[in-house]
Amino acid sequence: MKLAVFSDVHGNLEALQAFLERIQDQKVDRLCCLGDLIGYGPNPNECVELVKAHPKMNVVLGNHDWAVNNTNNLSVDMNPVALEAIQWTDKVLTDENREYLKRLPAYINMEPFTFVHASAFQPLRWQYLRPGKSFRVWMCLRHAAGRIVAIGHTHSPVIMSSQGSSLMPGSRFEDGTVFQDLGDARFLFNPGSIGQPRDHVMRPSYVIYDTNTMTLTWHRIMEYDCDATLAKIVNSGLPEQCATFLLA
Repeated sequence: MKLAVFSDVHGNLEALQAFLERIQDQKVDRLCCLGDLIGYGPNPNECVELVKAHPKMNVVLGNHDWAVNNTNNLSVDMNPVALEAIQWTDKVLTDENREYLKRLPAYINMEPFTFVHASAFQPLRWQYLRPGKSFRVWMCLRHAAGRIVAIGHTHSPVIMSSQGSSLMPGSRFEDGTVFQDLGDARFLFNPGSIGQPRDHVMRPSYVIYDTNTMTLTWHRIMEYDCDATLAKIVNSGLPEQCATFLLA
């Protein structure tokens, strides 16, 4: 089986469409989205509708997905641009899509995986897990039912041991980067972001896990119509910083 894992679409329809076209060619059997379908981007409704209509899709709740249904009680630590974008999204999101986001689970267990947006430990506290955050990573893996935890939230690809150290130090996770799962250790990985990458490569990224070869492969979408996304952000009334986030 081939499982595609992706995260942080953030209303970027053009990037999402490019991703869905590419995985169709890669003949994946199942998909899991690690949350944040909305926020920052100009097409929240279209992105939600594409994902919820996909017949092979699992989705977990992200902090932006949560925030749009809790605008009067935001306890998440959001930067001013993110908060303004959520307020904009709150005005345009349809009732049907709002209800869909509200029903998303905080995590999904699918042996040997646990899928969650931020951390399997207190998932609605939206902690950031990065190399060096050894206690946070250890707590996440300790509270996960699965041996392998897939997270999003940071928008940067990584793979870490239970001690919080990078298992591929120095890797830029270019297109085609492979990690061999030996089937015994617990570890955590982040596929990066589809809609707003924040790493050195600055191209949408995702992971395919092949259960036959027990490999994780990072893939990059090197070209999509980013100019169309930028133009829509500028013309939508969203903060212009939402556009600068996409500039490599």
